[in-house]
Amino acid sequence: MTADAEMPSPAVDVERTTLLDRLTRSAAMRWFLNLSLMRKVLSLSRGDRAIHKFVRYSMVSGVAIVISQVTILICAGVFHLSGILANTIGALAATPASYELNRKWAWGKRGKSHLWKEVAPFWGLTLIGYLASTGTVQLADNICHSHHVTGLGRAFAIMGASLFAYGVVWIAKFIIFNKLVFASKAPLMNEPAKPPVVPAAAPPNSKVAGNGGTTLPDPAGTPVAASSAVNVGTSSGFHATAQPPRHNSRGDEAVGALEAPGPQ
Repeated sequence: MTADAEMPSPAVDVERTTLLDRLTRSAAMRWFLNLSLMRKVLSLSRGDRAIHKFVRYSMVSGVAIVISQVTILICAGVFHLSGILANTIGALAATPASYELNRKWAWGKRGKSHLWKEVAPFWGLTLIGYLASTGTVQLADNICHSHHVTGLGRAFAIMGASLFAYGVVWIAKFIIFNKLVFASKAPLMNEPAKPPVVPAAAPPNSKVAGNGGTTLPDPAGTPVAASSAVNVGTSSGFHATAQPPRHNSRGDEAVGALEAPGPQ
């Protein structure tokens, strides 16, 4: 047995390829998305602002509505199932596609889904919408039975009742998706703290005058007390020039400094 055979290969985290991923990469879907009308519609969804996410969320909701309503139409109109059972099958058929499209396209999330932060809240909100639609669907089905409405008329009544209930919770679902379920955890950009202002040190060959010194005018004409100035000896050949006083971070007047430009 060789050394390479004894060492286990490192695990590679490969993202799961879903049926939706395969569908979006198919040639038929690419042809459909390249249509001029679709390109104009999709241009409204490009961006990362809340309005762009809302446009994508609305498009995903349209896809989910088509899937659920076609399923309800087949179950209630063709197989003559009860309104609650037809609505249940329609919700189960549309929810997986709605989750994948909302997560990967509307909010641009990648990687493996988190069970408790993403999957469970999404299905919980879907369950709330389903329970609300179940009540309206049952009401519509009872009205159809009492008025002897059958066939496509009954199927359309059930479809309308389901759409009404899901529409009520539609806006609330977007706010929760955008703020909690698929929210981006971007780090906060804090401004760096400003460093404290430190008074400039006097030159090593200078001497601070006492309180009995004279007043020196600065170039701007503002008197500067000699007690706040640094006297430089004229024997060294330096010319003293007063600078305006500075203020430190506490608002007190800092010591005025004299710069020595060099020998004349």
